[in-house]
Amino acid sequence: MKVLLTQPLTRHVKHVPNIPDLGLGYLTAALRNSGHQAIVLDWNMRCDEIGFKDLLLSERPDLVGVKIFTKDVKAAQITVSLIREALPHAAIVIGGPHPSASEAADLMDDFQAVDFAIRGEAETSLPALASALQNRPDKSAPLINPAHLRGIAGLVWREGGGVRSNPISFIHKLDAIEFPAWDLMDPGDYSATVLGVDMKEGRSAPVIMTRGCPSHCTFCTAFNVNGRAIRTRSPENVFEEIKLLYSRYNVRTFMFQDNCFTSSKKNLLTLCDMIIRGNLRVEWDCVSYESLASLDNDTVPLMYKAGCRMIHMGIEAGCESTRKRINKGGSLKEIAQKAALVKSHGVHVGAWFMLGFPEETFSEMLSTVRYAFSLKADLVTFTPCFPLPGTDVYEYTRRKYALKKIDWALFDIDASSYPMSRISSSQLRAFIKLLRFRIRAARLMKSLRLG
Repeated sequence: MKVLLTQPLTRHVKHVPNIPDLGLGYLTAALRNSGHQAIVLDWNMRCDEIGFKDLLLSERPDLVGVKIFTKDVKAAQITVSLIREALPHAAIVIGGPHPSASEAADLMDDFQAVDFAIRGEAETSLPALASALQNRPDKSAPLINPAHLRGIAGLVWREGGGVRSNPISFIHKLDAIEFPAWDLMDPGDYSATVLGVDMKEGRSAPVIMTRGCPSHCTFCTAFNVNGRAIRTRSPENVFEEIKLLYSRYNVRTFMFQDNCFTSSKKNLLTLCDMIIRGNLRVEWDCVSYESLASLDNDTVPLMYKAGCRMIHMGIEAGCESTRKRINKGGSLKEIAQKAALVKSHGVHVGAWFMLGFPEETFSEMLSTVRYAFSLKADLVTFTPCFPLPGTDVYEYTRRKYALKKIDWALFDIDASSYPMSRISSSQLRAFIKLLRFRIRAARLMKSLRLG
């Protein structure tokens, strides 16, 4: 089959990153490995509605897949409608974080024009769906015998006036997965760089080493996509992809996007040693989830030698009472010690925080802000907490406001109609705006002093 994988039209999306989408890259590679023809249009797509419809009519894919984040539901609905109008006989499937976390019936109700959804990892499921559609006798009808659908993990579809969904399954042997289709997502076509690090030369690209996160944070929906068990690629497999990007695409800056990149000290040390012995002149950043045990005087110096220039920490709250309510592990004292250790070895620290958790008081927010600035991190970010489907925070919001469900097409993350903390959404937005202004001003003053 001819399959087009895309994201919502960027003109309808706020905060569009200019970075290759690894998820679509992996799925494209999996489809091609199964004998299907695949085309990918990710966040680098900049066409309007007319250009998008012209592309659809030119390529005429048999199956179109759309990856959706919760913040982009309205944009996704517009995109799906355009696909259905241009290609009335094509099958449409949606996937990604929002479908993975949503209730199946609610999801299909919100997206009347789609035929299928896939929840969880789709490297096996999407090619299986494409093959099932390819073998259907009537090519003008996207639906097929339901018996052919019931073995496809994570699949959601309509049947008999209702919605059916299959259990989600996860891929355990990550080394068996094809590298993303980098030939269709040339890093040279993007402008993203590692946060907080000036790229000296070459291009940049994202990479992951692990999938899954064991944490039980009340606001996070990542476990719905990749599960709670940490599964890891071998260091050898990751290094082969880094070498490919380094030699073929002139990539010199890497972004390790997985939350649990530092979960295995052994793998971390091995990968760093390979980069050093391979004489790859690269720089990279990574994320360390709430368990910071692998960051010590053995790993951090070797990470720096291998090119690590920033470690991002998802701290989220700097007030112990708030951390307890949101199920964050690790003590604030330990986090401060680890941040100091990282900085002592020349690696920058990125500190992520959120404000506006359920029942959070303004006094608790101020405690978080004081703690955030006490770390003297090189990069500090504040974002509002908002309900995501499948999270405890979402269930709290539904109970508090007696909602059957949130209309995601109308939901505005930056100005929620359903404030969860003890201050209003407008007050929270103004406070975060003030903090961001302070951070930008501090950066400007620092650059002037250095200049």
